Amino acid sequence: MSLSERRSRILALIVDDFVGSAQPVGSQALVERHRLGLSSATIRNEMAALEDEGMITHPHTSAGRIPSHRGYRYYVSSLMPERALTPQEQFTILHQFHQASRDLEEWIGLAASVLANHMRNVALVTQPRLIEVRLKHLQLVELLENRALLVAVTNDSGVHQRTIDFSVPVHQEQLSRLAARLNAEFGGKAVAEFPARDGSEPLSQVEASVIAALTDLLLKEQAAQVDAPIVEGVREMLRQPEFGQSDRMLDTLDAVEERKLRQAIPTDALSQPGVAVVIGDENREGPYQDMSFVLARYGPEGGAGGIVGILGPTRMQYGDAVAHVRYVSDVLTELIREFYGEVD
Repeated sequence: MSLSERRSRILALIVDDFVGSAQPVGSQALVERHRLGLSSATIRNEMAALEDEGMITHPHTSAGRIPSHRGYRYYVSSLMPERALTPQEQFTILHQFHQASRDLEEWIGLAASVLANHMRNVALVTQPRLIEVRLKHLQLVELLENRALLVAVTNDSGVHQRTIDFSVPVHQEQLSRLAARLNAEFGGKAVAEFPARDGSEPLSQVEASVIAALTDLLLKEQAAQVDAPIVEGVREMLRQPEFGQSDRMLDTLDAVEERKLRQAIPTDALSQPGVAVVIGDENREGPYQDMSFVLARYGPEGGAGGIVGILGPTRMQYGDAVAHVRYVSDVLTELIREFYGEVD
């Protein structure tokens, strides 16, 4: 849906005013505050149309309006001005990293602290991991005549083991030949790149079992790439008006617990480069549907990396959040490149 120029302007003003004040916005306030050159009646009509279109909503008995989740999405996607940090803001953040020791864990904690202090919301940063898990090489070791140990080494130097049971006897010589062939076919590849079998040459039971176990092992390792995040800024976020009610505060405290937050981070929104904004009911069920994530990946392409971002109420300074997350992501990317070296 595309709004008219006038309605787009009014929606943007409602978002900006509500984000700044946390108070519903009325037509008379818009006229007086922004000198729109339009009557209150005209503004009321346009606000009624925006409400019909699902962009704003009418809270309780208030005469004012607040943005809906759909309105925030339209604002972020179509109306939000591009914001870059000023040279002074960049210098202040960069100076803090340069003051820190050359320690990966300290950088991650500092990134979370910087974002939380600047945005007064929860900041989350995960430890850097190799984002795409690839098989480096595998070994098969006979344990019993119908049981073997699969040892898979991945590109992050991880060593993973899986016991496989076969319905037929198998011995070390056969397992070694199979391991050599699978290394030639699958070595250096992620699961999505494994060669497809056309079915013209059926796999033996042993080979099929090994490939199935290897695939499952690598997929589970891939899923585990998002660690429980480092979290800062919970206290700052809870000072905001949205969390004044005790039940809302308790739900929010539960939502920002590291293990639950790890599962709630919408990693699928990060399939494309850049900063992702996930608003309100675009999130999983529960308290996250009244909150928004602003997220980015950090780390050089093809190398170790993680996730950095902001979690806060839907009433958020989205332009500032995007600018800060983007800049801190860029800083961490450069630090990770220096720490690990250039990626071949």
